[in-house]
Amino acid sequence: MIALLLACGEPPALPRPHNAHPNVLLVSVDTLRADHTGAYGYARDTTPVLDALAAEGTRFDLAFSQANESAWSHAALLTGRYASELASPVYATYAIPPDVTLVSEALSAYGYATAAFSAGGHVTADFGYDQGWDQWTAEPGFGSFYDTGPKAIDWVAKVPADKPWFAFLHGYDAHRPYTRPGPWNHLYAGGEGSALAETLCKNPCISEMVLGDALMLDIVPSWFAHAGGDSILDPESYTRLAAAAPDARRVAVTAADKQHVQDHYDGAVRYADTMLGLTLQRLKALGALDDTVIIVLSDHGEDLLDHGYMNHRTGLFDSCTRVPLVAWGPGFNGGGVAPGLVDGRDVAATILSVAGALPPAGSGGRDLRAVARGELPVDAVFSEGVMDMLSVRTATHRLVAKDVSLVDPALAQNLAAESVDSDKFELYDLRKDPGEHTDVRLDDAATTDTLRARLVAWRKSIIVGESVLNQDQVSPEVAAELRKHGYWDVPGGKPAVPAVGPTPGADGSNPPAGSAIRPAQNDAACNERFQFAPP
Repeated sequence: MIALLLACGEPPALPRPHNAHPNVLLVSVDTLRADHTGAYGYARDTTPVLDALAAEGTRFDLAFSQANESAWSHAALLTGRYASELASPVYATYAIPPDVTLVSEALSAYGYATAAFSAGGHVTADFGYDQGWDQWTAEPGFGSFYDTGPKAIDWVAKVPADKPWFAFLHGYDAHRPYTRPGPWNHLYAGGEGSALAETLCKNPCISEMVLGDALMLDIVPSWFAHAGGDSILDPESYTRLAAAAPDARRVAVTAADKQHVQDHYDGAVRYADTMLGLTLQRLKALGALDDTVIIVLSDHGEDLLDHGYMNHRTGLFDSCTRVPLVAWGPGFNGGGVAPGLVDGRDVAATILSVAGALPPAGSGGRDLRAVARGELPVDAVFSEGVMDMLSVRTATHRLVAKDVSLVDPALAQNLAAESVDSDKFELYDLRKDPGEHTDVRLDDAATTDTLRARLVAWRKSIIVGESVLNQDQVSPEVAAELRKHGYWDVPGGKPAVPAVGPTPGADGSNPPAGSAIRPAQNDAACNERFQFAPP
């Protein structure tokens, strides 16, 4: 049973009675790309624990998140609905409203003990994730399985033996910044990289200033006012990067720097896998895994400069949306591989089905046990991007619609009216171009048209929610940690939208007007960029 965890000296598992329905452990390894795990063919041994689970359970080969950001994608995992069905799909105001039923609430009604051990970030009570749990905890900032795992173990140990349980376990171990303690930090790098590469790995603000092969010294990330007065990272920052003038000051990000960033990321992934393994080992020693379904997946990936940016919010490519999904336990035995398309909503549907619970009104998805048997196939999955993007992904192609307002009531009609050769669309043939680098919409208008029609039909089926989060509901501690990790910021207190103006350079000179948004004195983290400025 989970052979890799049978280390020498492990205490024997304690027997526990079998209940009518299995326990369920849902594990979210935040920001984990499928193609950086051994179970999905990665050359490095980054995920031995996940690989062992896959070898004994079921690996879902084409699993995709419903969004490229934690608040949206976890909403789909825990409700079985698309993020935009729950609340207004606006990054700055998104939260799960109180009248939405989470799987935790449904399972409680069916006699399950329920608990969530969130690592914080956007998966907190401030964003509606605390609903319906017997026990809810969230770490300050962006926590680790090192923090959440022991709490989950202690809770499981106290659940009565005759009562089934459902636990959600979450860790940001693979999330930026990619710096981990001790041997994990340079586990795959073989030593320190350049000063720039190390800074990109540890400083989220600096990493947001990179486009492709250059750090843009004067294009500082901007922020806009949130409903409650705080400010949130403005996606327009990325537009300004892409529109940088030819003479804008650049510092080269070399191929070696990019590799070092990925080396650091892989070390963080191995750290996540190790911490998860320690948690599973202790649960096994309690006898808690004998009648338990374990589902391990991620909420989204990370681009890692594959398409010009380090983060996950800027694209709906496979690098940002294709995630590992491994299920283990009753109904998932045998080391099988399910080749069909699956998505995050299927996870919610599976949890409900395993528990014998009826799905709440409006939830979708399929039981992954049936999918593993070859039943209930689908030919496309859909994702939403927090930077006004939509995607339809088939087994062979991906169509992305860009610069589309997700809150526009006429979105579906506008997509239908858009010409297939419009630059709002990008089409990728994954058979020839698995890295999604060549847009072939002009060469394959027929496929573009077909997938555009699929996207339109899907969007017409969505009733977009209207609920918005007033930022006054967000605690100062959560807002501070989001700022620290490059999501939110409060320049100089609680002003309105920062005024546009040049940012002084290290020598007091000014870059081209309009190339930066905020005064340098308010960019304490971003100021680290000046060490790379040419003399």
